[in-house]
Amino acid sequence: MKNERDKNGITELLYEHDGMLTEFDATVVECGRCAKCQKDYVVLDRTAFFPEGGGQDADTGELICDDKSTVSVTDVQTVDGQVRHYVDRCLQEGISIHGKIDKDIRYARMQNHGAEHLVCGLIHNLYGFDNVGFHMTGEGMVIDISGPLTKEQLADIEMRANKVVYENVPVTVSFPSALEAKKTDYRSKLDIEDNIRLVTIEGYDVCACCAPHLDSTGRFGVIKILGSAPHRGGTRITMIAGTDAYKDYVMLHNDNAKIMELLSSGRDHTADFVSDLLERYAALKEDMGQLRKKMAGIETGEALKRLKDRGSSDTVPELIFSESTDPVGLRNLVNECTKVFEGIVCAFLSEESGYRYIFSVCEKNVSEAGLQSLAKDFNEKCSGRGGGSNIMVQGSTKADRDHIEAYFAQKYQKP
Repeated sequence: MKNERDKNGITELLYEHDGMLTEFDATVVECGRCAKCQKDYVVLDRTAFFPEGGGQDADTGELICDDKSTVSVTDVQTVDGQVRHYVDRCLQEGISIHGKIDKDIRYARMQNHGAEHLVCGLIHNLYGFDNVGFHMTGEGMVIDISGPLTKEQLADIEMRANKVVYENVPVTVSFPSALEAKKTDYRSKLDIEDNIRLVTIEGYDVCACCAPHLDSTGRFGVIKILGSAPHRGGTRITMIAGTDAYKDYVMLHNDNAKIMELLSSGRDHTADFVSDLLERYAALKEDMGQLRKKMAGIETGEALKRLKDRGSSDTVPELIFSESTDPVGLRNLVNECTKVFEGIVCAFLSEESGYRYIFSVCEKNVSEAGLQSLAKDFNEKCSGRGGGSNIMVQGSTKADRDHIEAYFAQKYQKP
């Protein structure tokens, strides 16, 4: 079997053989400016920078010139067979450079990518399903599997994958000929057999892949499946590994420690404490709802008594300020009031930033009331917003009670 891929470009791809290589020497063979993205780029005779592909983002880093000046590499793409290194300033053709890749980012991505190969290989071996989609994000990996998997099956896959990590199985790279590829059972999203690169986790997976990889499963670190959901007849998995899994664990540990402190609970009992709190909160919420209903009934009764005492000849709007009901209770209150009062009812419910309001009038006095005109003027004078019909208008205002009462007193003052 060959030990390298057939050359199909002017750049030797060093990362295909050694994913751990993060520094290298090379010569600039071309400089240019991309007409599409308007960025400068250089092409090298050899590179360890991985260009974006296969669901994995491009490497970043820098190129160090002989005069010790540096050029930042912000992106790497394969364009028309060229590996273009997009840089913050152009370089001269023919000069020598020393390339340095951001190794922490590269290593974390290789950990995740290797873990993805292992997990997908195990799924394929156990259930026959294929990986039909893969994307690596800053928060982990998203993997689409062609068949349905239960949470129990995924938990088993996770356990098996971590056992392979502990075994520290070798990960190797090979470049089979077309004939050798036909005789090899390997996973691939594309139907290709010529000039391919295979990444093998001995005994567990063989997969066609273009990205740099670690040389053993022990370097993957802990593998953690974060979640799953049905997706187009299959399963979408979110997963992290290695450095990202460690960062995730630290975040969860710190959050759990805060909960332990707040609840005075043991490390392994925070879920029970939170569950108990939620049950008590639900009971208190139910009690609060019953109390609100009672308070709303009392407020409605008091308002109805005031309205009956006013008589039908009084056209000044009735102002009702509530501190204890809710939006539904406020609407019910207004509906009851318009049954016995022929004028406009203006009800206000206290909120953190002001009041929620409902203005309404009984249907037989719609034409005379001018409710929408009142609401428009109120919104302008009292920092309000809202709208509705000639029968009912709803909205909110940032004005306080004194301002609202002063507005109505001035608008409806008797000559």
